[in-house]
Amino acid sequence: MSVRSAITSTGTYALGLAFLLAFLSLPVLFILGGVAVGEKILPWLMLLSILTLGFNIVILLPLALIPPSRPWATLGFFISSFVFGLTGWFMGLLLTWILWGGVAVVIGLFIIGIGVVPIAMLATLFNGMWAEPGLLFLAVLLAFGLRILAMTLAESRCDWVDG
Repeated sequence: MSVRSAITSTGTYALGLAFLLAFLSLPVLFILGGVAVGEKILPWLMLLSILTLGFNIVILLPLALIPPSRPWATLGFFISSFVFGLTGWFMGLLLTWILWGGVAVVIGLFIIGIGVVPIAMLATLFNGMWAEPGLLFLAVLLAFGLRILAMTLAESRCDWVDG
C-alpha cells in the first residue's frame, strides 16, 4: 500500500466520520432549537389561543348554525385546531425540558413526536403543578375536538339545523 493511498483512505474515513457526527447532531440541534423557539413564541401562542377560543365561541359557533356560512365556520374550526395543537405541543416541550430534561424530551419525541405532551403532564403532576396538566389537556381537547367538529361539519349537512 502506498503512502498516497493510505492518506486517501484515512481522509475518506475521516470525512465519513465527520458526516456521521453531523448527521447524529441534527436531533440535538432540533431539540435545542425547538426549546429556544418555544421560549420566544409560547407567550404569543398562549395569547393567540385565548383570542382564538373567543373567536370560536363568539363568531364561528353562530356561523356554523347558518347553512350558507357553514363552510367558513368549518375552515375556521379546522385552522383553530392547529393553533391549539401547536400551543399544547410547545408547552409540553418546554415543561418536559424544564422539569425532566433532555432525555425525557428525546423519549417524548420518539413517541410519534407528540409524546412530549403526555410526558409533560406526568412531569407536572409529579412536581405538584396542578394547573399545567389541565391546560395541556385543554389544548389537546380543543385541538382534536375542533378538528373532529370541522370534519363532521364538512361531511354532513346538519339537517337538525336546516329544519
